[in-house]
Amino acid sequence: MASPTTELFTGIGRRGHEALLEKVQGSLRFDLEHDQQTDHWHLAISRGDVTVTQEDRPADCVVRTDQGLFDKLATGESNAIASLLRNRMTVEGNLRLLVLFERLLPGPPTARHPRPATRGRWRRDR
Repeated sequence: MASPTTELFTGIGRRGHEALLEKVQGSLRFDLEHDQQTDHWHLAISRGDVTVTQEDRPADCVVRTDQGLFDKLATGESNAIASLLRNRMTVEGNLRLLVLFERLLPGPPTARHPRPATRGRWRRDR
């Protein structure tokens, strides 16, 4: 069984084009540490067209964290910016690319869409 991280990156690579990144140009590299070694995931984004490889190549934004935390990000159990603020991950380069990449991460598993949750309570009764 593949890790959530592997499933996330292979899914992004398989889709090839992400509408949420149509105005984005740049590259990200994720250095994920586990068991005394580091796995690399490189994403090249060109106007929504995304190419994913496992190469250790230079990138505009380099994110370093441990594999366990990134698995939680890939399943929506953790948040990238909150993890960055807690010093559980580091970023070098263009932080904006990480913020834009976060659009591709799933939300929390228990999250619900806000409209059905309010059930019309935001409207005034007439």
